Amino acid sequence: MRVAVTVDDREPAGLVEAVRSHSDVTEVAVDRLSSGDLAIGSVGFERKTLRDYVTSAMGRHGSDLTDQVERMAAAYDDSYVLLEGDFAEFEALRTNVSPASIRGSMASITARQGVPVIPCTDRRQLIDFAIRLGRKHAEAPTTAQLPVGSVPSRREPTAKRMYGCIDGIGPELAATLYDRYPTVEALLEAEDEDLTRIDGIGETRAKTIRAAFRDDGTGE
Repeated sequence: MRVAVTVDDREPAGLVEAVRSHSDVTEVAVDRLSSGDLAIGSVGFERKTLRDYVTSAMGRHGSDLTDQVERMAAAYDDSYVLLEGDFAEFEALRTNVSPASIRGSMASITARQGVPVIPCTDRRQLIDFAIRLGRKHAEAPTTAQLPVGSVPSRREPTAKRMYGCIDGIGPELAATLYDRYPTVEALLEAEDEDLTRIDGIGETRAKTIRAAFRDDGTGE
């Protein structure tokens, strides 16, 4: 499935070109958005560099990110804050805010305002992840029943619930996967040999896990 993307006209030209170059984008409109930096259908995205996030979420003059998130939640059916940059770089930022406080802020926005804050390694991955999210929201949900042993409780973290819905993965193995890979992005970056080191996961199950998050279902 391919999608149309609207980019706020205050975003840099490099970001617009990067969106245009994505193979799953049909068209790109550059316009003034009332909230967010990217919009795909009814899904809105606020893009932040690591330093921008620290300034807007934890600055001395209050959090304008809170206002941005509230306006996105009102404008879109689903909203996300995507961070552009290697999360490890938080350690190198010359601020008076500790990395632990930054992670706590991310968790607070995700849990209390219902808008996930997701670190993305670089701009290319940020755009790719936004497009995948927009596409998934637009696709018709599957009518297949959840496999036995899935993790359906909405109180569980999203990634953990997703792992529990993979064929053959029960709640215990889903919890183990979540402990090792707290984000789907982290799991997809793992090598097959890393997955097979986990008790209960062999080569076949590793391929099943990968296939669950690949559009073509091959796990490649």
